[in-house]
Amino acid sequence: MEIVGSFEYNSKELIGHGAFAVVFKGRHREQHYPVAIKSITKKSLAKSQSLLGKEIKILQELSALKHKNVVKLLACTEKDHNVFLVMEVSV
Repeated sequence: MEIVGSFEYNSKELIGHGAFAVVFKGRHREQHYPVAIKSITKKSLAKSQSLLGKEIKILQELSALKHKNVVKLLACTEKDHNVFLVMEVSV
């Protein structure tokens, strides 16, 4: 299991992937509720750093809406080679 703050994921439990990131099925380490963990490689962000900042800002603003059709951003964590966005997921 990989640990990202209060959350963990197994790198074999892939939900999806795109040009800059991969998304894994994860969970809270203590309360065990499911989450989606988006892992963005810093190397791929070299030319798109501002896009990540915009994505985080938008997710934070939308999370405040508390609407059933809007995914909440639960955490944002940076490590040596990756940036992780932890978001709620419906099961």
